[in-house]
Amino acid sequence: MESIQINIAGREYPLEAPRHEVANLKRAAAKINAQYATFQEQFQVDDPVDLLALTALHISESTEPDSSEADGISTKTLNRMNRISERMQAALAV
Repeated sequence: MESIQINIAGREYPLEAPRHEVANLKRAAAKINAQYATFQEQFQVDDPVDLLALTALHISESTEPDSSEADGISTKTLNRMNRISERMQAALAV
């Protein structure tokens, strides 16, 4: 396991991940941040919870099992991203 810091929407999240998953997690975070920024600009919304919800919906709609493997993001990584998203939303709600 490797300790890493993932930045999503300007917040740092410490994670423990198998070494072979680290690159996938970093790519996933970059994809999330890019879509987040796109929605922030497109809708001119500053509420991170709303933007993260839109981003999660967009990614979950646009990611199918076959396309996720082609993008280098495994189903296991997508499940982990969803758990991270849930934790982030819970943290932002406090």
